[in-house]
Amino acid sequence: MQQRSRLFCLIDGAANPARLRPLLEQSGTQFVSLYDGLPEAQLGPAALFLARIDDPDAAWVSELDEIDLHSPCLTLVWSRVSLPQLAIHFRAFLFTGIGDGMTAMIRFFDPRNTGVVLDMWGEEIRNMFLAPIDRLKYRGRHEKWQTVENDSLNVGRVSRSIVIELDQKDVDKLMAHTEPDELMASLIELGHIDGTLRYRTRFLDFEPRYRRALEWGFVEPRDRLDYCEYSYVHGADFDQHRYIRDALTSRRRTGGAFDTIVDQIPGWVRDELKRGSEAWLRAQA
Repeated sequence: MQQRSRLFCLIDGAANPARLRPLLEQSGTQFVSLYDGLPEAQLGPAALFLARIDDPDAAWVSELDEIDLHSPCLTLVWSRVSLPQLAIHFRAFLFTGIGDGMTAMIRFFDPRNTGVVLDMWGEEIRNMFLAPIDRLKYRGRHEKWQTVENDSLNVGRVSRSIVIELDQKDVDKLMAHTEPDELMASLIELGHIDGTLRYRTRFLDFEPRYRRALEWGFVEPRDRLDYCEYSYVHGADFDQHRYIRDALTSRRRTGGAFDTIVDQIPGWVRDELKRGSEAWLRAQA
C-alpha cells in the first residue's frame, strides 16, 4: 500500500534565531537540524531545521506563518518518505562546487531564493531534488504562496550524495538576485527601514529605489546601497531634482562613486531636498 503524503516544513533558523528554535522546541513536534554533523552545526539556533506538521491548524504553525511574513524562513513540503530520510535528501543538496576546487552552501531553503535556485539547477538536478517530494510551497518576496509540483520521473528516490557544479554565470546570477535583500537588511540596521513591517511591504518600497540605482548605472553594491540610503533620507524621487539628475547623468558617462556626487552637492540643493523631504513626511502624517 502506498504511503500517504505527509506535511513537513523547512525552517531557516537564521531568519529569526531567537524565536524559531524555541518555537520548535515548545511545539512538541518532531524536528531535526540539517546541520548536525557539519561544521555549520555551531550556528545553533540559526541552523536549518526540518519539522513535521501533524496539525496545520496548531498554534505553533500559525505563529511560524506569521514569523515567515516578517522574516521569510518557511518552505512547506509534502512527501511520502520519513523525516530522517527527507533530512538525508535535503543535506545532499546543501553544497555545490563553484570552481577552482571551492564549494559553497546554496541556500535553496531561503524562500526568497527557492525559485531562482530551482531554475539555476536545471531540469536534471531539479528532478532529483523533487523526487521524494510531492509538492512544495514558499512565499519569500511574494504575496501568495508559490507552488512547485513534482513532475519528476524518479518519484520517491532519496539522494544521499550528489555532485552539483555551478559556473561563474550561475554564481553571478544568484548574487544579483540576493543583493536587494542584503542591501535592505543593511538599511534596516542603519535605521532607514522599519524592520517591524512585513517583508513584502518593506520590499515593495525598497525595490523601485534599487532598480533606479541600477538604471543610473551603478555597478558596485556599495554605490547602490549609498544611493538607496540617500533616497530614504531625501525622498524616493530625489534624483528628479534638476541638479541631481544632471550630476547622475554626467556620472553615468564618466563613472565614479555615488558618494563623490554627494560630496559635490551645493548647500542650496541640499536645502531644497530637505524641504521636499519634510513636505512629503507632513503629507504622510
